[in-house]
Parts: sequence; C-alpha cells; structure tokens
Amino acid sequence: MDPFPDTTMLPFRLFGWGSPHWVENVVWDGDQAIRVFDLSVQPPDTGSRRSMSCGVVPLPFAVPPMAIVPRGGVDPSEEPLIGGIVHLELDAFEQRFEVRAADPRAAVALLDQRMMAALLRLPVAVAIHVHEDRMMLVAPLLEPGDMLVLLACAKGLAERVPSVVASLYPPRASEGPYEHRWLQGSWSPDPTSADRSEPS
Repeated sequence: MDPFPDTTMLPFRLFGWGSPHWVENVVWDGDQAIRVFDLSVQPPDTGSRRSMSCGVVPLPFAVPPMAIVPRGGVDPSEEPLIGGIVHLELDAFEQRFEVRAADPRAAVALLDQRMMAALLRLPVAVAIHVHEDRMMLVAPLLEPGDMLVLLACAKGLAERVPSVVASLYPPRASEGPYEHRWLQGSWSPDPTSADRSEPS
C-alpha cells in the first residue's frame, strides 16, 4: 500500500486525469522523503491500462515545467513537453538527452556540469520531468530488484541539485492564503477561492 497521501496530487498531468490509479511496491528514503513506486493508470479516453515505475524527489524551490527525455527513448508517462528545446554546452549530454523548458533559465540553472554528469551515469533509462517543487523519474515497469536501483538514482540526483536554483526560484508558500496550489495547476499570487473570506 502507498503510505503517502499526496501521490495522486503531485503536480504532473499523469496524476490529474481523473482516471483510476494503482500505486504499489513503494520504497522510500525516510530522511529526504524520496520515494519510488510502480504506477498504473487507465485514462478514460483510451481504456487501456499503462504501467510504469516512478521516482519522486522533493526540491527546495518551485520552477516552471521542464523535461529531460532520452533521445529515441520511451516515456511511458506521456507528460506533455512544454516549452522550447534548451541547448546545453556538453556534447555528450546533448547527444543522449533532449531538454525542454517553459523557462530556459530554470533548465540552465538546474543542469549544471555535476547534474549533467550524474544524468549521463544513470544505469536506468528514465525520462525526467520537473514541475514546481518535484522532480519525477519515469521508467518502463521495472523488476522488483531494480526498484532499489531507481531509488539510488533518485537519491544521487537529489544530492546534485544546484543550490543556486533556490535563489532564482523561491519555494512555493506552504502556509497561509497561498498554500493550496496543487489543484490550480500553477502558482498564482491570488488566494484560492477556498481561502477568500466573505466580507462581514
């Protein structure tokens, strides 16, 4: 069973289709709240069930959507690739991955030399999606033993997230009138309707 109540509230389209979800084989790191799990979704428009293995890494900032996808690879999440292609200065990385971002500055800040080197060393073929304060790794359904490998990959990437990104993109507010952001789809400076108080 999934002990995390927010899994289906993560800020990715994959969790917002209103379709049935099955989450199982959950493994997590207690210190950093990094977790991996097998996910099955059944979008109502197709009726065909799709399964994949996912990893989730919490981030100390909130950025617009970006995607790092293997060239010629398969992304079972079918997350939309928002924004234009971002070119980076490491040829080996450019040959293996395609990067798209709604804000190219966020991709350049996140993908420094250490992060690109870590991505090139990943032993599992994954697509990576970043939105707000979460990074999601997606792979075709893995064998149970490989889930620990995916968890190690997620922890390794978390350790290499550049600290400078947080100064460019402050974290989303977690308390007060601006905290209910998951269901809005994007951050807004205005309170949600649930936060507005009626005038007396």
